[in-house]
This record gives sequence, C-alpha cells and structure tokens, in this order.
Amino acid sequence: MTTTWTRRQLIDAALDNLGVLVLGQTTSDEMVAKVDVVLDPCMAELRVLDIVDVTAPSILGTPSPPTNGAFPVEFVLSLSDCLAWAAAPGFNLAGDPSLKVMSDQAEDTLRRLVRPSRTRRMLHVDHALRGENRRTTRGNFTQGT
Repeated sequence: MTTTWTRRQLIDAALDNLGVLVLGQTTSDEMVAKVDVVLDPCMAELRVLDIVDVTAPSILGTPSPPTNGAFPVEFVLSLSDCLAWAAAPGFNLAGDPSLKVMSDQAEDTLRRLVRPSRTRRMLHVDHALRGENRRTTRGNFTQGT
C-alpha cells in the first residue's frame, strides 16, 4: 500500500469528484490540463489560509518538501474535494452547491487532520475547593470550631 499519491492521481480523483467522466471513460489531456492549472494555486491557498501545508516537513515526516508531487495518502480525499471546487469553473460547474459543500467539509477535515493531538488544556480544580477537603458540618462559633 502506498503512503503517497502522485499529482496525476490527485487530478484524476478531482475529475472523478467533478463528475465529468462517464464510467469507463479515460481522462483527456485537456481535462487534466484544466485541473493541473489550478492545482498549485489551490494548494497555495490552503497554505495561506492555515488549513494545511502539504509541503511542510512536519506533516510528511521528511526533512524536505515532497518530490514529484507526492501527497500524503491521509489528505488526498479532502485535497481532491478542494481541488474539484477550485477547478469547477473550467467545467462550467462554478455554481454547483454540492461541490461547495464538499470543499467546505474537506477544509474542516484537513484542519482536524493537522491540529495537535491535544488542543484543549484541562483546567484543574484547586484542592481547597474539592468536596472531600471541605468540612461537611457547620462550625460552632461558641466553641471555636
């Protein structure tokens, strides 16, 4: 099982999400070129919006950016949804609400994939306020207790 997808595999997945291919139809060079043109700007947009940086070494676990357009396999489904939305105007699908919803959900998924494992700090209750440390009976003022 591969751990990365190539640029072409990501483009094919985006074309599949766009729904421009009939079952069994191969992609034409023109279709691939339309998606390939928006691939780099789409990835740059995701990076600038602080959603995901696919070239970040910390994400890939490598000391340098990926070579040959390798995309981590855990990101490709969401990346292909974002790419399909970015490429939609080239296929006269700019107003397709389902592509927009898929892109929004993909951005949310990408944010969750790259966030740290613990994003919330646990608040601790002071020992003096815990129930087991407090007296359960009322004190007697005359006896000083």
